[in-house]
Order: sequence, then C-alpha cells, then structure tokens
Amino acid sequence: MFPFLLAAILAAQPMHAAAAQDCTKAAVVLWGDGRHDDTAALNAWLRGENALWGDSGGPVGAVIAGRDFRLSAAIYVSAGAGRTLENFRLVWPERQETVTGGMIRAGHDPNRAPSVSGVRIVGGDTGEGKPFDMPDRAPVQRNSEVNCGIS
Repeated sequence: MFPFLLAAILAAQPMHAAAAQDCTKAAVVLWGDGRHDDTAALNAWLRGENALWGDSGGPVGAVIAGRDFRLSAAIYVSAGAGRTLENFRLVWPERQETVTGGMIRAGHDPNRAPSVSGVRIVGGDTGEGKPFDMPDRAPVQRNSEVNCGIS
C-alpha cells in the first residue's frame, strides 16, 4: 500500500517548469575535402556568414583557395558578400557535374554581379554559372532550441 500512496502523492505535486536553456547558434562548418556534403555550409559562407574548417576548427575567412567540395544541391554566390573562391573544385556526384576554377569573386557591392574567371563546367545544364537576379532574402527565422542539447 505504501508504494501506491507515495506514487499518488508524487503525482499530485505540481510540476515545475524546466529551466530555460542557454543555447548558442550552431557553427557553420566547412570541410572542403570532397568527402563531406558541404552544400548548406558553403551556401551560408557564400551569403557572408562566418564559418569554421571542420578539420582544424580554424576560421575560414573571406577567401577559400585550393579546396574540393562535394555538393548535393545548388550553391548561390551572393553579390556583396565579399567572398572569393580560388582554384576550387565543386562536385555534384549525383548529377555527374564538376565545376573547376579559376575564380569566383563576390565583391562588396550588392548591386554588382560576382565576377567569374577561368571556371570550367563539365556535365552541367546550359545556362549554369550565369548571374541572375534573386529576390531579397527574408530574414532567417531560427528556433533557438534547435541547437540545444536534450537529454
């Protein structure tokens, strides 16, 4: 009888709300090793977000040179983001497409298209690698609890 009474007493006690979690934004991590899917991280970096290298933990900076990226979806180079890719290799294995360069440079002027030089596209659709106008991005709505540890 005692265990049932104790259970009934505990069940009747008011539940305290869980303490608010102090969460931080997850870091953008780029690998640039040709093995990891870097699509989301490379797009974030090309929009101007800060990123870290997965192999060293060091900051990526505004210029990436001599790296290979495995991708699964389109990447977009945003005008005005101040980012530069040099001597790179972008591979979409599922689409059998490879882009090598050269250089892609997005200056700091959001009204001026990124410049492209020495870029070679193999296996891509016609019209790829050409500047086009995109609508202004809506502010990202982040759920602050998404990156919180849960136990």
